[in-house]
Amino acid sequence: MNRVFWVVLSTVITGCAATSWTSSYTKDEFTDETSCKVLYGNTFGREFVKAQGGIHFYPFIERRQGQVIFGVHNDYGVPTGDVQVRVDNNEAVTISYTETPVFYSASSNAVDLSYLKSVEGVDQEAMQTTLDESMKNIGKMSSPFTATSGDKAKKIIEAMKSGSIMKMRVIGFGTNSSATNVGEYTLNQDLLAALAECGL
Repeated sequence: MNRVFWVVLSTVITGCAATSWTSSYTKDEFTDETSCKVLYGNTFGREFVKAQGGIHFYPFIERRQGQVIFGVHNDYGVPTGDVQVRVDNNEAVTISYTETPVFYSASSNAVDLSYLKSVEGVDQEAMQTTLDESMKNIGKMSSPFTATSGDKAKKIIEAMKSGSIMKMRVIGFGTNSSATNVGEYTLNQDLLAALAECGL
């Protein structure tokens, strides 16, 4: 009897943890900004996998602020870095962390250099611009998201719609590329249904 119980329990857990594509609609409580995101796996499945240990990366597709976005995130909130994606036998696509839309960046405090206006020989405006760009890049580099938008994102999504398997490799920041495993994600009717729910 105990053996039957554990077999049934294992089957239920495996079924619940089985990954599929799901959609999620959100609305910001303060700005009323809406977004619709297609995620690989369901909440239970991702938490189940996370409990097994290690950092796991998941692809996502999102319609937000009038943009269509394809990206990758991880379950521990650590920086993701550059990513390679390949659908079936199509050409591999590399997504750099520098392409990540600003709203996915890690938050950072602004640095005000206006006090330098009165310092002779200092171009305060140029210094402020350089510093702002540097802070923006640091925010992107620190983000657990790596994403791209526009034509590049649409090209990946269109390939996914007619594809069977998507392979993904996290390159990071060039230091761990040889140690990174390749993840595979099934592209099926769940994906098409989730995309349709997000108007994609």
